[in-house]
Amino acid sequence: MINIHGLLRNSNIEFGRDADTGGQTRYIIEMVKNLSLLPEVSTIDLSTRLIKDKRVSKTYSEPVESLTEKAKIVRLPCGGFKYLKKEKLWPYLDEYTDRQIEYIRSRKEIPDFVHGHYADSGYIAAQIARIFGIPLIFTAHSLGRNKLSFLIDNGWTHEEADRKLSISTRIRAEEEILQQSDLVITSTQYERDELYGQYEYKSNPQYEIIPPGIELDKFFPYYHYEIQGSDIEETAKQAHVRTKNELKRFHFDTEKPIILSLCRPDARKNIDLLIEAYGKDKELQAMANLAIFAGIREDISEMAESEQQVLTEILLAMDKYDLYGKMAIPKNHNTENDVPELYRIAALKRGVFVSASYLETFGLTFIEASATGLPFIATNKGGPVDIIKHCESGKLIDISKPTSISDTIKEILTDQDEWNRLSENGINQTREVYTWQHHCEEYFMKIKSFAATIKNDGFLVEKEIKSIGKRLDSVDELVIVDIDDTLLGEDESITALMDYLRSNRNKIGFGIATGRDIDSAIEVLKKHNIKDLDILISSVGAEIYYKDISNFDRGWSSHISKNWHPEKIKESLGKLSFLTLQDNPAAQRDFKISYYLDTNFSADESIPLVHNALMEQKLTYSLVFSHGNYLDILPAKASKGRAVRYLSQKWKIPLQQITTAGNSGNDWDMLSGRMKGIVVGNFEPELEPLRKNQSVYFAETQYAAGILEGLLYWKK
Repeated sequence: MINIHGLLRNSNIEFGRDADTGGQTRYIIEMVKNLSLLPEVSTIDLSTRLIKDKRVSKTYSEPVESLTEKAKIVRLPCGGFKYLKKEKLWPYLDEYTDRQIEYIRSRKEIPDFVHGHYADSGYIAAQIARIFGIPLIFTAHSLGRNKLSFLIDNGWTHEEADRKLSISTRIRAEEEILQQSDLVITSTQYERDELYGQYEYKSNPQYEIIPPGIELDKFFPYYHYEIQGSDIEETAKQAHVRTKNELKRFHFDTEKPIILSLCRPDARKNIDLLIEAYGKDKELQAMANLAIFAGIREDISEMAESEQQVLTEILLAMDKYDLYGKMAIPKNHNTENDVPELYRIAALKRGVFVSASYLETFGLTFIEASATGLPFIATNKGGPVDIIKHCESGKLIDISKPTSISDTIKEILTDQDEWNRLSENGINQTREVYTWQHHCEEYFMKIKSFAATIKNDGFLVEKEIKSIGKRLDSVDELVIVDIDDTLLGEDESITALMDYLRSNRNKIGFGIATGRDIDSAIEVLKKHNIKDLDILISSVGAEIYYKDISNFDRGWSSHISKNWHPEKIKESLGKLSFLTLQDNPAAQRDFKISYYLDTNFSADESIPLVHNALMEQKLTYSLVFSHGNYLDILPAKASKGRAVRYLSQKWKIPLQQITTAGNSGNDWDMLSGRMKGIVVGNFEPELEPLRKNQSVYFAETQYAAGILEGLLYWKK
């Protein structure tokens, strides 16, 4: 399970602390705990971000935290250690993917499934699934296209949504995830049809509708407090008293029923609409008090701008309608213990739970309220429709008609028989439908039958063949060689080398590192019938692929992209008369700019001038000069050697177990260092100084024969 944003821990979940630690957090923690109780499940790792930040608990800096005997939270770093909102995490997801791969490799056990939650973790999970050849399961929790529609309807522009929420990036990721997903878990039919239905790849995955569960031992019925001898834990009693005292601070008439609303301070929750409906209805004010728990806060001025706006509007509305002594908006509540008590206190006063949101994808709070015996009022769009169908524990209304809110509240509060019917239905039916045991048994049955289906279709076998993760997990060594004038040059020796590699394929991974672009590299390899490649490093180390062009290493691109300014580099070097930008479009890549050096100019004199031009502009870069007149400018972190070292770290293959082979200057940094280097007999003079390096073998034979000679030498 992957859930990268928000704050996840075993207990005392900070539910409602901010927009990133809401219902999704509780859903995932409870799902993992209960799923791990199934005898068929051996291990569950819940992967999230490691955070070291004084603003949050030290718990989030613990690399591993136990949930159950078979489940744990695994925290991996990315994007530094500060707590970041989910919209700020997008640039670091590829870094997190690499951390996840490293962790899986270190465990020496590949998962059977990967399940991503929300778009950011779905993006990571999709890469893990592709790399290790395992089925991808996805749960969106909310979807970008639907959110964008809401924002535009409320006055936002698409550009503003991109700037503040990275909405286009999110939607692109969701499309990519659905294109690759094998199974999508949804909570309601509405979510399946209406929300996922807006996507181009909506028909690609298989969907299963499995409602979530709740902790019924925590959300026990309100009347347990009225039954003598009821076994209620002290923590619940303490929370009950604490919550009642918190409400008393607002000078309530404690005998009145309570209209309860519990949600994050989010504009989509329409809290102001509920206050308006209550504020305009004097009869309703005389009948009941209004209590709104809108997240947790210390100082509104220090909160996110969107949350500040919502809370400010709540306080202004309270003042506008003069609701002092009638309305409570507490600042804090313990999300672990106080929330169930909120429902029970409202139920004991024969109140009602209300949400004024126009749309609820699911609506976990309605189930929680129902389980305690508190009737609810909700929108007639989305998830509540399914809850009413299963439980008949509330009323659905058209939120666009504000009077329907106050009218329906009064209807429930004044009809005691109806209140009793809704309350009893909620208590009884939630225990039939919305249990975590039921959810997890359904979930496991679906993924188990799903795995059997794809295996029977031969699809799983096909995936395993293509899986670079499983392949690299099985090898002990890597051999990475240059193409032109190293691997290629003499056909008979190519055959001998490939026969050797094929006979040792169970322990040796094979790849190329070339100055060619990826299309040119694949074309020339195919021409010479060179197959079974695991890794392709192209464009002088600017790009990494696995097996073919479809498996691009995004982590590497993310790693080298920092401080890369290609247009500024072109502008600076365009002033040097001895450099000509290569006119072949394939030579110019996102992370490589290629020039010809005029052979009438001495390289010893011209290369320093290139460095000076770039350094004057304070540009960071890597320069590769080869074959007398080819000059490539790459990001500072990119080169063939750096790419090989990156692969060593990512796939946990020690540098001492990697052998590289080349013949020219652009192979220099992958031939030096702790790797075992091979310089073929037909090498360029610029490599002569490497003879002093004891980890580099100079072969007597040329081309592929020299590679094979070197491999046999290092095998001794």
